[in-house]
Amino acid sequence: MTEETGASLFVVGGFSSLGPAPGAPRFVDDPSRTPAEIRDELIAVSAVITEDLPTTPETLDWVFVSRPGRFGSFAPGERVGTYRVGDDVAVQPEDGGAISGADYALGFVDLIEQGTHHRDPLNLAC
Repeated sequence: MTEETGASLFVVGGFSSLGPAPGAPRFVDDPSRTPAEIRDELIAVSAVITEDLPTTPETLDWVFVSRPGRFGSFAPGERVGTYRVGDDVAVQPEDGGAISGADYALGFVDLIEQGTHHRDPLNLAC
């Protein structure tokens, strides 16, 4: 939280900004993992976490929260009331399923309320 305003910036990001393993290139950097028709959009969104946010003044307290790879109307998931938090490496669902919108929302609100992450790229999964 910034001392001047008492506010933090939380950004919802996409899966492509994550990497599959520590030290591995981000998904967006591997053309075989990104559909050509949306590649430019994915590159622009990923630049927010790789270029834009890290160069902001230290007084801007931000958290970039990526969604898991299997999240959305195509994979609604089941509400289980739990979630896992990862860094900029994709946390894969343990059972191969997807996080539900309700569990993603729970995790996102918890991140805001707990206020324990500062200038961090994170991701949520079940």
